Amino acid sequence: MLRTLNARLLFSYIIVILVCLALTGIGIFLFVRTSPLWLQMGIQRLEGAERETMRILLQEGPLGNISRERLHDLLGQAARAEAARILLLDAQGVALFDSGGEWVGVDLAIAQSRPLPVARIQGVFRAPDGRRWLYVGQVLPGAEGRNDILVFAAPPALSMLLVWFAQNLLPAILQAGLVALVLSIFLAWLVTRSISRPLKRVAGAARAIARGDLEQRAPVSGPQEICDLAQAFNHMAGRVADTHQAQRDFIANVSHELKTPLTSVQGFSQAILDGTVEEKEAVRRSAQVIYDEAERMRRMVEALLGLARFDAGQVDIQRAPVDLTALLTRSVERMIPQAEAAGNVLQLAVEEGLIVTGDADWLTQVLVNLLDNAIRHTRNGRIEVAGKRQGKWLEIAVTDTGQGIPAEHIPRVFERFYQADGARRHQGGVGLGLSIVREVIQLHGGTVAVESVVGLGSRFTVRLPLREESGDGKRAG
Repeated sequence: MLRTLNARLLFSYIIVILVCLALTGIGIFLFVRTSPLWLQMGIQRLEGAERETMRILLQEGPLGNISRERLHDLLGQAARAEAARILLLDAQGVALFDSGGEWVGVDLAIAQSRPLPVARIQGVFRAPDGRRWLYVGQVLPGAEGRNDILVFAAPPALSMLLVWFAQNLLPAILQAGLVALVLSIFLAWLVTRSISRPLKRVAGAARAIARGDLEQRAPVSGPQEICDLAQAFNHMAGRVADTHQAQRDFIANVSHELKTPLTSVQGFSQAILDGTVEEKEAVRRSAQVIYDEAERMRRMVEALLGLARFDAGQVDIQRAPVDLTALLTRSVERMIPQAEAAGNVLQLAVEEGLIVTGDADWLTQVLVNLLDNAIRHTRNGRIEVAGKRQGKWLEIAVTDTGQGIPAEHIPRVFERFYQADGARRHQGGVGLGLSIVREVIQLHGGTVAVESVVGLGSRFTVRLPLREESGDGKRAG
């Protein structure tokens, strides 16, 4: 019954409303009970019983003509009917009759400050057992010209207040509470509907994506929290769609990258087997092509395995001090022959004492991949490598004067095997170098970004956290 969020919210609202109504009624009751009002209400109730009793007595004729026995009988009946204690006192306050049968002959000490006859008396007296009683009374002509006092008494008990409360206030509270309950339930239904409907739409969008509709998005509506949920869901759905597309592109690109060397290997090996290539030099060239393509496939497989290890979290990054100044110097010296072969000038500008915490081998791989990428796309140009401090960061920039990357392709240059006309950054390579750069830098707690203008060149910027120095002047590990 309460399995849905809508039902649970509605039920909780109803419970809260009922509790509030109950507390309101209890509050009103306690307010009346602690105020002098409820004593006055007790007096009013006794006055009502007095009037009804006097009406019955007057039906018997003149009060002075009613016999003592008949009077006692009528007063006993009235006491039972009105749920009050009726007393008949003499002028000195001694009980001549008690409907309760306990106080006959007892002086109840109902003081008479005024000589009889008096019109009316009322107040509080203390019974022989010590209890306080409310009373109202009037002079009743007695037999043989005596003036007796007819008293109606009741203890100021909670039951009396409950009776008055139930008769006077409770019906109004219940009516107002019923109206408030109906309106509150309606408003609660509107609120729960405004919450549950957007959630149902988000759930529907999730089911649609699970069926393969990756373009499905959840409407952003409802309370702020639901809007935040829908926006987060849509962001996730966009990432899922991008990942799905990247997987399709990845499979297509891997297939393409493997097809070319496999075709070359198959073609040249078939030519050797068929005897088409007979000259020794031609056989050597064919074997060299087969070797080069096999080496290219080997590098591709190793790169793919490395990325798979990154994805699985199985790459161990060493955490040791690394002198980036020396590492940059060695990497640039290593790539100078390749740069000169392409007619490029390779320059280095690096500050001294650049220390980071990381893995020297992987960071070397990052620099080699960036330099190789720049050299492949720059002909007869200039490539600059700069390293400097930027606050708490170490910034490495590799700038080339090559062909540049179109703006629409820049967001995807770090994707695996990504290629586009005029924007492919891995000509002659396996197309995974920049992907490896991003994975390694992220594991080191850094970032990598690219800026490029077609025809002017590109700049790849790596930011790594500098190694902090301890208080004793040594660098912390």
